[in-house]
Amino acid sequence: MHVVCFDIDGTLVASAGFDGELYQQAVQDVLGVNLNPDWSQYKNVTDSGILEEILESIPDVEERTRLGRRVKSEFVNSTKQYFERNPRLIREIPGAKALVTTLREFPNVSICIATGGWAETATVKLRAIGIDPTKIPMATSSDAVRRTDIMRLAESRAIRGPVTRRTYFGDGQWDKKAAAELGYDFVAIGGCVDHHVAFQDLQDLEAILGQLRV
Repeated sequence: MHVVCFDIDGTLVASAGFDGELYQQAVQDVLGVNLNPDWSQYKNVTDSGILEEILESIPDVEERTRLGRRVKSEFVNSTKQYFERNPRLIREIPGAKALVTTLREFPNVSICIATGGWAETATVKLRAIGIDPTKIPMATSSDAVRRTDIMRLAESRAIRGPVTRRTYFGDGQWDKKAAAELGYDFVAIGGCVDHHVAFQDLQDLEAILGQLRV
């Protein structure tokens, strides 16, 4: 069984820009903290991981939990409002839906989604581009802090037999790093990651399927 796993932001959905801005704004509004826009400077580049790192200086556990919930609620609500106001701006990475649909037809392939975003926003983004999140095994930052743990969980929810190969599609250096740690083949999407296997988007179905050897 070949497990093919996808990130969401910048990989399936063209949301990396506004998603980061809304997250930064939620943190600023609730905590008064200006985030470093270079996500690679954070230990765990996930919604829960970055927030955990910001809040770790607060000694009171209950206060950290309360503030964390407020940030998450603010971010989820602002994301939903953005989608309602700008439905035409929510776009799939070209070819995303067709690739996911095609891969689901191969009996020797199990697809899944492992995203550093929280479940609530991940679900909204996928539905916005016509992918039903209930039909694909998924793990998110709501499940774990570390991306590698999220990927392991997504795989465990997807596998239907012995795994012979693993591939992860992502758009960030943190995706590439996590894939290397877990022994996944990595496919870089979007042109922001220097990698020997890379595609600008997901439109070249024949080339991508050839790379996956399915």
